[in-house]
Amino acid sequence: MLLLALDTSTRQASVALCNEERLYGEYTWHVGNNHSVELLERVQRLLAESELVMSALDGVAVATGPGSFNGVRVAVATAKTLAFALRKPLVGISTLEAGAAQHQQWPGLVCSLLEAGRSELYAACYLFDGQEHDGVVTYRPRQLGTYQVLAPREIAHYVQSQVLPQLEPAGEIRAVPCLFCGEIDDRSRQALSTHMSGPTFFAPAIWSVRRASVLASLARQRLAEQLQDDPLALEPLYLRRPSITTSARKQPLLGKKTISTDQPNNQHNTEREEGALRH
Repeated sequence: MLLLALDTSTRQASVALCNEERLYGEYTWHVGNNHSVELLERVQRLLAESELVMSALDGVAVATGPGSFNGVRVAVATAKTLAFALRKPLVGISTLEAGAAQHQQWPGLVCSLLEAGRSELYAACYLFDGQEHDGVVTYRPRQLGTYQVLAPREIAHYVQSQVLPQLEPAGEIRAVPCLFCGEIDDRSRQALSTHMSGPTFFAPAIWSVRRASVLASLARQRLAEQLQDDPLALEPLYLRRPSITTSARKQPLLGKKTISTDQPNNQHNTEREEGALRH
């Protein structure tokens, strides 16, 4: 099954073309804010270098976020368009799950993180269950708890008070080593280390860069279980509202003050805000 996998969730982007036995090619690069400019160029180059055409694809996988609002939207929109036009299966995978899967052999809890701005982190926790078949071991993710947007010290508290206790009913030891991975800065790493008790580890930065070939592997597992997404219905996974305000130039015409989504319990949204949330 030949899959094209796309991930432009952050300033690190990745595209891969692979099947069960072969990685035809993969680009992982610092895209900055040029997601919409560089993504299709890399996809076209990857297909050309592999001597393949779009019609040869058997499916499309995409990282759905969280992450950069514009970055996530570019990959999701591109994947939906390709899947719809080619009439091929589409699979959306959380960016946090894709990041955690790069550490699927870790013998404990994997907490996948991304910087969310405002001194907060996006977070989700996973265990990976290994299954052997014909001498080949595959790992399936099991998410513990829900997606979170919290400060580092609050994430440490969440992991210790709500996630780790879930391991006890299954007969697993609570002192399971916890691995934090993902694109986080030194301040976040230090705060997590300070507030975590028990065995805590951090994946090296270079191993936390997401690779689309791992995303493709997760998508292949879902397709094997007859799970796929509707290209018309798949939406980016936004865990909070974008920081968008109404235009200052339009205030005299609109006759109202600028409304920021940073304000708590704000019930008013501009047309642009609603569009950002929908797309």
